Amino acid sequence: MRTHVQPIRHVAAALFCAAALTSLTACNSDSGSDAVKSKSAAGSTPSKAADAGPAAKPNGIDKLSAKEIYDTGMKTNAEAGSFHEKMERQGTKSDLKLSATECVGSVEISGKGSFEIIRKGDDIWAKPDSTFAEGMNSALGEKSFSTEKWTHGPSSNPLMAKLASWCHQEQVTAPDTLDAGSKATKGQVTTVDGQQAVPIVLAEKGESVTWYVAATGKPYFIQQDSTRADMQDLTDDGFGQSVGAKAPTGAVVEAPAG
Repeated sequence: MRTHVQPIRHVAAALFCAAALTSLTACNSDSGSDAVKSKSAAGSTPSKAADAGPAAKPNGIDKLSAKEIYDTGMKTNAEAGSFHEKMERQGTKSDLKLSATECVGSVEISGKGSFEIIRKGDDIWAKPDSTFAEGMNSALGEKSFSTEKWTHGPSSNPLMAKLASWCHQEQVTAPDTLDAGSKATKGQVTTVDGQQAVPIVLAEKGESVTWYVAATGKPYFIQQDSTRADMQDLTDDGFGQSVGAKAPTGAVVEAPAG
C-alpha cells in the first residue's frame, strides 16, 4: 500500500500551513507504523452509492481475502471514473468531486482558512476566504490571493499544483493496493448508513483504521474510519457522476510563477 493521502487512501500527510508553502500539498506522511497506512480524502458521514444500495444484490466480495477486498474496492472506485469524496482529519476538511482530469470543491484548514478549488485539465483555479488569502499573501510577499478574485495557473505551476493536490486524482489514475504482508483482517458484513459493507481492519498499539467496501451492488470503497489523529476519516459516493468542472466567472488573477 502506497503512502499517499489515500494515496487516497494513503495515510494523511502533513498539516497544511499557509506560511510554509512546502506544506500546502495534501500528500500523506510516513508517520506512524507502516502497518497502519491508507490513502485518500473525505468526510466521516457515509452516504449510499447509486449502485450499491441496500436493495442491490450481494456481490460476494465478503468471500475474498482482506487484501482482495481492499484492492477490489479501490479498483472499482477508479473504474467508476469519478466520485464525490469528503475527508476530515485534525481540523482539516475537504468536500470534493473528482475524476482523472477534473476536480471541484472546497478545502478548510482550522486556523488557516479555506479555499475553493477547480481543476479542469491543466488549468487550476483557487479562491480563498480572507484568512487563507492573508496567510498566503504574507508567505508569498505579494497579493496574489483575494476573496474577490480567482487565482489561476497551469498544473505546472508549483503553487497551484500543491493546492490541487488535495483532489488526490491518483485515486482514479493509479488506485491503491494493500501490501501483501499487511496484517489487515476481514470483519463480518455490517451496515454503514443503510449500506451493507465488509470492514477491513488494521489494528496496532490500541489504534486502528477500518476500510468499508460495499457488499451489495458494485463493490465500491465507501468509507474509512481511523482512531489515529494523523489519519483521515472519509466517505466516497456519487460514483460515475459528472464532476462538471468549468472555468469560473468573474475576475481572475494569475498565480506567481515558481
